[in-house]
Amino acid sequence: MSEDTAAKRKGSLKSKRNVIILIIAAIIIAFVWSLNHLTSKHLYNGKIGKNIYIEDVDVSNLTKQEALDTVNAKYPVKNLKLSYNNKEYTINAKDVDLSYNTKELVDDAYNLTRDKSYLSNIMTYISTKFGGHDYIIKASYDEDKLDKQIGQVSKQINKNSVDATLSVSSGITIKESQTGLKCDDEANKKAIKKAYKEKDYNTIALKVDVTQPKVKTEDLQSIDTVLGSFATTFNGSQYGRNYNIALALSRCDGTVVMPGETFSYNDATGPRVVSNGFKYASVIVAGDYQDAPGGGVCQGSTTLFNAVLLSGLEITQVRNHSRTANYVPRGRDAMVNDGDSDFKFTNNFDHPVYIAAYAGGGSASAQIYGSSKDKVGVSIKTTQFTYSGLPGAKTYRTITKNGKSETTQIYTAVYKD
Repeated sequence: MSEDTAAKRKGSLKSKRNVIILIIAAIIIAFVWSLNHLTSKHLYNGKIGKNIYIEDVDVSNLTKQEALDTVNAKYPVKNLKLSYNNKEYTINAKDVDLSYNTKELVDDAYNLTRDKSYLSNIMTYISTKFGGHDYIIKASYDEDKLDKQIGQVSKQINKNSVDATLSVSSGITIKESQTGLKCDDEANKKAIKKAYKEKDYNTIALKVDVTQPKVKTEDLQSIDTVLGSFATTFNGSQYGRNYNIALALSRCDGTVVMPGETFSYNDATGPRVVSNGFKYASVIVAGDYQDAPGGGVCQGSTTLFNAVLLSGLEITQVRNHSRTANYVPRGRDAMVNDGDSDFKFTNNFDHPVYIAAYAGGGSASAQIYGSSKDKVGVSIKTTQFTYSGLPGAKTYRTITKNGKSETTQIYTAVYKD
């Protein structure tokens, strides 16, 4: 090989090396320029990265303040309207401390491509630019304050149902029943929380339940006659005893007993104590007479028992006194006390019955009103006997309905005298 050829070859290699160096240098310069451009124009430009959304708001390339203003404009905190029966109610946002974490999300979006290492930030930026990144706004509020606001709305809507009532003072008259309203606070709270979560401020229709009265107007419309009545007399000079008889019967007066329902004299009158309004009077305790609160209430229960007995209603619980009562024959009395003795009857008819009871002027009376469709023929028979030298009586009732009669024994009573 000649010296000229070797020199030419050497020059060619050097030329190629220079070109490669220039290319590499150009690539490095381009890469550095690109990184600098990416860093200054996109990564650390004081704006949020590409393809980032808060809910459905595109906050790409916005400053934090711009993003905050834009999102708040789209999803402002608002007062919430509730409605029922064409009337509106408002739960103010400030009253429940309602807020959205918009600022927190804007900060997160801004820092998404800034809070890691330089290389990681670049990778996150590229990934987000092509894959996107979404944030969901969350609502926060004070649960206790929300419950209070819901309760205040409910208080404006809720109303108790009113039973129909009946008066027999001058013929049978009926005061109509009324339905009640009861807000479903749990369901309404669930709807409100859903609205807050979804940022949906359309008026919410409140869920309100209609509550029915126990006794409806139509229930009492069937009452048109007296099914049974009874009266007893007492000494008008015994103030405490007379007072107790009248008080006990007044607490039974006006009671409506629905079909299948059981009436309890003790439940109606309450405990025989001074704090419940009863006065001291003579009462049988352990077979002997002594003064105690409530003396006389047994005459009230006896009077009512006989009215029920004559009406044909089912006698559920009854017990005789230990001594013969002077106001009814043996076998027709009903003793009660605050322990295990009560007078109860069950309405076994197809329609409701109404108790009218009163005491005054030396007389106690009770009437059972009901439907003429339930009226039956009733006869009472007591047979007297002696047991171990003590007087006793067996009480029977015969009920006649549709031409058929059935006799049942009500109770067997034995007295000390």
